[in-house]
Formats: sequence, structure tokens, C-alpha cells
Amino acid sequence: MFTAAQLRQWDEQGYVALGQVATDAELEALQRRIDDIMLGKVRYPGMFFQLDSETGEYEDVPPGSNAWQGPTLAYRKIQDLEQDDLFLAYLQHPRFRGITRQLIGPDVAVFRAMFMNKPAERGTHLPYHQDAGSQWQLSQDPILTIWTALDPATRANGCVQVIPGSHKLGLLSERGHTITPEQERRYCPEEKSVYLEARPGEVYALHNLLLHRSGINTTGTPRRAFSVCYMDAATRHVGPGERRYPVVFGRGALGNG
Repeated sequence: MFTAAQLRQWDEQGYVALGQVATDAELEALQRRIDDIMLGKVRYPGMFFQLDSETGEYEDVPPGSNAWQGPTLAYRKIQDLEQDDLFLAYLQHPRFRGITRQLIGPDVAVFRAMFMNKPAERGTHLPYHQDAGSQWQLSQDPILTIWTALDPATRANGCVQVIPGSHKLGLLSERGHTITPEQERRYCPEEKSVYLEARPGEVYALHNLLLHRSGINTTGTPRRAFSVCYMDAATRHVGPGERRYPVVFGRGALGNG
């Protein structure tokens, strides 16, 4: 669980550094597994894949699909990683169980268990945004994302930047996600931005309403990360069609959750 000091930082700043959670051996296994998934050596039905943009511009990111798109290490995003035993075991780590019980409750699902990648000497600029809003088509907005660096995350390779305390602004757009240029000028001056640099295996807890962005990767090695959005298992899909979200803690949890 969060300590009292961490809980105060969560309330005031909207993010908390958790240090390294996985062991070195577990981290190396996750690194190998995500490369195997990208290269097609390990396959799962219906897993979502999105390639990186060719230009580095967010508007040029291809839409992606629920199908593997060929062997390449240039995927930008892969979702549904709770299907994989290694990633499921990691996202069900007792440390995350304690934090989700503290912030959410006993029964917890994931909206998305997602690999994010900025391939070597490329990557896509992601503008300031919030991870909530009507586009997610949920009965309530989640508040917690656990972000783990799989490689070093630095300013040079596009680490996450946040605006501390911006979660207190509430949802800035009903639809959610990116904000307007006027809102960015008002709420996101460079002097307020904090770069969340991290060593491999280090973890941040992020409030979903916290304004954040990331740049491109100017280095010769990838910047890979694993991001899990946790939410109350009672949360329901409110858009067209039927969708169920995987429970990872509490009643009906996958695996040993």
C-alpha cells in the first residue's frame, strides 16, 4: 500500500514513484517476451497491435487492429497483455494488489494492459492529454495507471512528462484525451513540467487525470514500457456492443489474482 507520505503525494501531485518492483530476472523475462510477441514467436488471438508512425507525428499514427501485423520491433502499442502469463503475473504483483485495494477496492479489473514503445531513433510525439473521458465508453473514469519502464526512460528517448497537481483540474474535455492548444498554454508551461526519468524496472503510479505527454526517441535503443490501467471491477462498457473487462484482483480474477 501507499505509505502516508506517498498517499499525500498522490493527492497533491497525482503521481508517486514506487521504485523497482520486479526482480531483475522477472524484468529480463518481460523484455524477452515482448520482443517475442512483436516478432510473432508468441501469438495470442485478438491481441491489439498498432505500428509506430513514420513521421513521428501523433496524427499520422496508423489505427491498429486486433491482429498481428508482421515481425517488427517498431510497434508503438500492443494491448491485451493480460493474456500472457508473464505479464499477467507481473500486473498481479502483491504491491499492486495493495495499492489497488487502497485506492479502488477489493475487486479490480483492467481497462487495458498495454505495451508502449518508442523504437530506436523514432517514436511518436504524444501531446498533453488525460486518460479518461467519454471516448473510453466506461460507466466511470478509472483513476489509476501503473507504468513500468522496461528500458531506461530519459529525456533523450522520450520519457513521460507530467504537470504535477493537474489531476485536480478535473476532466478538461468531455470526450477526454488530448487538450486544446489554449488549455496547453494555460496549464502546461514548460517550467511546470516534470520529466519522469526511470531505470529499467522502475515504476510510477499515475492518476488518470494527470496531464502528461512524451516526445520522440533520439537514441539508438528503444524505450519500452508496460502500462496498466486498473479500475473497479463494477465498471461497465456503455458504448455499442458488449464488452467485458478482465478481473485481475478479487472475485472471478484471472489466474491467481
